[in-house]
Amino acid sequence: MVFLEILSYVSAKDIWMIHIMKHEPITLGDKLASVEHKKPRFNFGAWLRNTVYTLLNFSLLTAISALPLWWFLMRPDMDRNIMLVLLAALIALWLFVYRQRRATKSRKKATHPTTHSLLTNDRQGFMRDLRLDAKTVIVDGSNIYHFGRDNGLDAQPLGMIVHQLRTEGYRIVCFFDANIFHRLNEHGAFHSDQQHSLAMLDDIFGLRRDEIYVVPKGVQADKYILDSLKHLPISFAVTNDQFRDYAKKYPTVMKDNQWRKGVMISNGEIKLQQHQFQNPIRLN
Repeated sequence: MVFLEILSYVSAKDIWMIHIMKHEPITLGDKLASVEHKKPRFNFGAWLRNTVYTLLNFSLLTAISALPLWWFLMRPDMDRNIMLVLLAALIALWLFVYRQRRATKSRKKATHPTTHSLLTNDRQGFMRDLRLDAKTVIVDGSNIYHFGRDNGLDAQPLGMIVHQLRTEGYRIVCFFDANIFHRLNEHGAFHSDQQHSLAMLDDIFGLRRDEIYVVPKGVQADKYILDSLKHLPISFAVTNDQFRDYAKKYPTVMKDNQWRKGVMISNGEIKLQQHQFQNPIRLN
């Protein structure tokens, strides 16, 4: 037994060292960091546009500086008003070019975020540490909650599914839309004067703090769910939403029918499509 334990420890250590030597990501944070710091492709159009703006900016500044001196030394007989009009026109053109250049730089910064949204908006800070070699279930919490409501079961199906998958060894990540607290309030899950907190979701759905991800206001959880599936190689989603609007953007995620498991109720049991629970989830 001791020999087997030592062998197991050495094997695990060797695997870890191999990953380090190959610089392969171990966690989701490692993987997203490697994506963020990947060198962008050379964009000839952007380079050309930036070069033209730089040359125009330099040329106009030179002309604005030289025009009064040229007028004073070479053409003192020229009407002063004409010179002022030319100077004003050059300054106006320079301001236009300067603003265009600033706008181009702003767009470039906006299209190259430094941190992936999955990590930026993770209030609990657990997504970064998710291991890529762990089997993970991405739960569409708002969708499954509404499924429970439609079947007169409220939060029960979501809680029971999460509990069963957790006992089967899956790591749970449950995404909710930002309006989940308002929906629960409307349905009488808690008093309207209670302050919104993750503890409510813990109690209502039987979730753990490091399993809950509430997305920011104004965005849907769909993108976060699909991004998680894209970057976590051993994962599937529990949802009745088929995300058809995202098929072109996430072709590798949605390439077969195994990426999502729909929820249904049959013969008094909660079941998942394309997944057989180790223990049946029976409704009382």
